[in-house]
Amino acid sequence: MAVALVGAPSDVISGDSASVTAQVQGSTNTAVTWTVEGIQNGNSTVGTISGSGNTVTYVAPANEGNYTLAAISVADATKSARSTIRVHHIAALLAPTINAPSVAAPGATGLPASVTNPQARVSYSWTILGGTIQGASTGTAVTFSAGQAGTLNLTCRATLDTQVANATAQVQVQGTAPRVPQITAPTSASAGATNLTATVAQPEAGTSYQWTIVGGTITAGAATPSATFTAGSVGTLTLTCRATNTVGSTSAQAQVQVVTQAPTTPVITAPSQVTAQSGNNLASIPAQAGCTYNWTISGGTISSGQGTTNLTFAAGAAGTLVLGCTVTNSASVSASAQKNIAILPAPVQTAGYYGSNLNGDDIGNIVIGWNTANDNMNRVASYRFRALHTGAIQAIRPFYIWSGARAGYALGNGGDIQIQIQTDDGTSSHNPSGTVLASLVNHAPVPVPQSSGTNYYPLLTFSSPAQVTAGQLYHIVFSNITADPKANWVSLDCIWMASAFSQEQPTLPNTDMAILEKNSAGAWVKFSRGSNTGYTPCYELDYADGASQGQGYLGAFAYPDGSFVNPKPISGTQAVRQTMTVSGSDRVATSVSVRVRYSSGPSPLTIRVEKADGTLVGQGTVANIPVTPGNVGEAWAKLTFITPITLAAGQSYNLVMSAPSDSVYTTHSLYKGMNSGYKPTTYFGDGHAEFNNGSGWKRWDAWGVQNRLDNDLQFFFELQ
Repeated sequence: MAVALVGAPSDVISGDSASVTAQVQGSTNTAVTWTVEGIQNGNSTVGTISGSGNTVTYVAPANEGNYTLAAISVADATKSARSTIRVHHIAALLAPTINAPSVAAPGATGLPASVTNPQARVSYSWTILGGTIQGASTGTAVTFSAGQAGTLNLTCRATLDTQVANATAQVQVQGTAPRVPQITAPTSASAGATNLTATVAQPEAGTSYQWTIVGGTITAGAATPSATFTAGSVGTLTLTCRATNTVGSTSAQAQVQVVTQAPTTPVITAPSQVTAQSGNNLASIPAQAGCTYNWTISGGTISSGQGTTNLTFAAGAAGTLVLGCTVTNSASVSASAQKNIAILPAPVQTAGYYGSNLNGDDIGNIVIGWNTANDNMNRVASYRFRALHTGAIQAIRPFYIWSGARAGYALGNGGDIQIQIQTDDGTSSHNPSGTVLASLVNHAPVPVPQSSGTNYYPLLTFSSPAQVTAGQLYHIVFSNITADPKANWVSLDCIWMASAFSQEQPTLPNTDMAILEKNSAGAWVKFSRGSNTGYTPCYELDYADGASQGQGYLGAFAYPDGSFVNPKPISGTQAVRQTMTVSGSDRVATSVSVRVRYSSGPSPLTIRVEKADGTLVGQGTVANIPVTPGNVGEAWAKLTFITPITLAAGQSYNLVMSAPSDSVYTTHSLYKGMNSGYKPTTYFGDGHAEFNNGSGWKRWDAWGVQNRLDNDLQFFFELQ
């Protein structure tokens, strides 16, 4: 005897029912008793049996779990059939995921599509737009055919009880091979250039693109519509792009001419202005590997350095010099640059003299305004000068001074500084006449709060120029016309002498250059502070026609500065010299004078004039140099040449001072305003001072700055 169950489900949704039949064999009594989990006919917890006989209905309970359904023979209770049913709640419906071809040819048939994530008890139906379902349109898989070229939409609808979810797959129906790619790429590139791009214009959907290259390297995007590449060596680089779809493929090429990388555009370093007929002017550019250099010049001549990165050139007449340089690499690719250099008229040297023509020990200030700490009046000052040119003076560059760290130079915003060009009164005192030829007001020259290093040297323009005549005396009158000169005042800086000579400057009478001030009675008197000090003005006057004059030395280094040895010693291997390249015309000199201090020893000072290559031009010794009063003690030492010497225009020379090791002399330098806007007409523009401390010649050093080109010795040649 045996009992078997037919139709018992392995799992069922909670609340669903299933028909189950018990089959009894080997007995005439086929009746059975039904139980669920041992409970006859079950209950709401484990599920219930409805109906009677050998075929009944099992209704799943609300609770999830595994429940055993049994049919037990009535004839023999030891005979039964059992089945475990898994009861679970209804699952969430998932949107179908469709697997279908992405492209197809027009009219293609037998194209498959299927749901890759089917769910139990979920029914699936299919619809199509742009094609035809072949066969049944229900189930997890269908077959379809494509229509005309375009986009085919295949939609699958999933239904589970009351839940519905849709998904659509698009198939590109391509009737032809892809269009020939239209490539956008550079037409030329430098060898080794990186991050170059090539792009397909208007790429097609359903089409793949593949790039290849000859003469370069694809670095990114080889299988995309846009590729990044690097150029190879000089020659022709060829890019190929192949477009492929299910129908076929097309390709196109683009060629890039790879050229040698151009040199970097040279940057010419050269002075912005030079003196007419001056030589030994320097220009340079940065070196570039494997390149040649070709310099050009107009308004001057090349002295040396053609074909190199460092050039020496001479200036022509006043005007503009144009300096050019072309850098060319091994592939004959070039880059060029030009620089315009102003050629200023040759300095107007004091008649019969050539040199710095000045002595000075330091700088001193003159208050313009009312410094209540020292003065009982609003100070007014005048610079007396003799015009060296007939023309219209249109601008002035004074030398103001203030300090954020030290009092006594300025207060407030500096006030309103009125600057006038006045005529001379013609008396033996040569005071300002009060007749004004030009006037301006410089408002608030001092920054508030005061800060050092700002513009002490402004170029100020007269609204109406002053017409002057060469050879005549004039005055630059400074006054502070602000409403409160006690609260707002400024100083002018000037060259100071600790112990002035009776003729304060060696090549000019005091009449031609002096500083005056008004005393408490309102009378003009010579400016002086201390028993025997001397003051020389610092200024520049610019004429409308480009000429200029003035005194452009802005300081002197007669005292130790804590950073370098000053004054410089002259003894044994220690020496000093002034370098110069003669501008303008030849000079024939009968003597040379230098300002030095005798310190000790029996031997005289040797003064030597030589060419830059060391060739002797003139030489002699000077003994018994007096030590002047004061703490500087320098005096002018003069060497008269047995035969006058010629300083040839364009030739470079050295004026050397030396002494045996048994004797010591010292000297110091003057500081010129070449880096502060002052023109070479106001100082010696043909050279600079150097010293030898026993280890070779060096440019002057002072006040924390080495290798200075803005220092000159105190010297002058007397000319025929």
